[in-house]
Amino acid sequence: MQKAKSDIIRFIKQSTGQDLSKYDEDFLNQTLEERIKGAGFQILRDYYAFLKVHPEETKNLVRSFNITYSEFFRDPLVFALLKQWILPSFFSKKDNSEKNEIRIWSAAAAAGQEAYSLAMLIDHLKMFYHSNTTVQIFASDICLSEIEKAKEGSYPVDQLQKIPLKYLNEYFYPNGKCYKLIPRIRESVDFSIYDILDTKTISPPNSIYGSFDLIYCSNLFIYYNAKIRSQIVQKLKKNLTSGGLLVTGDSEKEILAEHKLYEVCPPAAIFQKETTPIYS
Repeated sequence: MQKAKSDIIRFIKQSTGQDLSKYDEDFLNQTLEERIKGAGFQILRDYYAFLKVHPEETKNLVRSFNITYSEFFRDPLVFALLKQWILPSFFSKKDNSEKNEIRIWSAAAAAGQEAYSLAMLIDHLKMFYHSNTTVQIFASDICLSEIEKAKEGSYPVDQLQKIPLKYLNEYFYPNGKCYKLIPRIRESVDFSIYDILDTKTISPPNSIYGSFDLIYCSNLFIYYNAKIRSQIVQKLKKNLTSGGLLVTGDSEKEILAEHKLYEVCPPAAIFQKETTPIYS
């Protein structure tokens, strides 16, 4: 089985350029198993023989590794901390400085749910605090179809369950069988296609120079092996300003703890670039 898996990994890299060995072993095995069953096979070697002569299945296999799941206001604790403490601290600090700008990057943004959650929250808080600080939100994903969905900003009802009712009433309007975000919120997020594993660039080209006060990158690390996880963390750290914050998924807290990031609020997966707290 191990040889057949190695053969598949080598074949996919040669035929598509995609390196499946970058993924976490458990995720790799699970995804392969699901794709093998989906193609009607039980033995990995038989599936490999089929794969070599069916280009469409090669595309299906590569697509199966694209994880694009996301939610609005995915982690209630994180968004409560953003609303009540972190973003107000940002506004207070920036409103009284010469460079009154907050820069945010939603990495691996999928169809934009998390980026738009931040946009709605920030829009509400800016009005509440009468802040004159400019906020720039950049959002990126490697998947073109997901970015296109994000730019459209239209979502079915079953994806809106976690959105606070006041936000739903204020920021959405009916659009056929879906609900669509109002133009002000859609236009507040700069979406672009970007591969976070790209070693030739430090940040999405749209952002020009990176330097983010907040990076939201939730539930991405768990899909990659230790070497790739480390590369991603180092890239994100380089992109953070002094005292900048990184938000990840709850299941990724142990991964981030290994990389000298200060855990801001232990119940939540929020980390700070410095080894000593600034927001305390």
